[in-house]
Amino acid sequence: MVNRITFVVSLISYAGVLAIMLLNVADVFMTKAFVKPVTGAYEITEVLLLCTVMASFAYAQSQRSHINITMFLKRFPRALKLSIYGLMGLISAGVAGAVAYAAVQQAASAIDRGAATSVLLIPLYPFYYVEAVAMAIFAVVLLYDAVLSFAAIFNSRYEEIVTSDWA
Repeated sequence: MVNRITFVVSLISYAGVLAIMLLNVADVFMTKAFVKPVTGAYEITEVLLLCTVMASFAYAQSQRSHINITMFLKRFPRALKLSIYGLMGLISAGVAGAVAYAAVQQAASAIDRGAATSVLLIPLYPFYYVEAVAMAIFAVVLLYDAVLSFAAIFNSRYEEIVTSDWA
């Protein structure tokens, strides 16, 4: 289920990257061919990049693509290394949850202030909500991994899953 949810979130990231690529190609073409760049291309890229980056975190975590420094950790006894790894996962989940909460607060503030981009006047609050949802999903994936790490203390099969990508 975690993989399905993160895949859906990754589609947001894929769509954002595609839109940014097409926008930049169109902007360069319009600038070179007609000496008239796409109005607000920088602003559109900026808000799309916010969604693209945040949406990619959960998917990367579910695919075990983030870098983990386990050079020393893997040398520890089983219970200690998995406990430390699980604790780091809990701390990371807490930080991601805090970022999600802050994004919700930022969206509410943007609504109250009527915050928008300066050229195209695109409201900013929807992008903060996308960030909040993406970071909340990231926090859930991190929490799942932390629970799996703690369960691996007592289960060899789970230990193989958790440590399979440790260098």
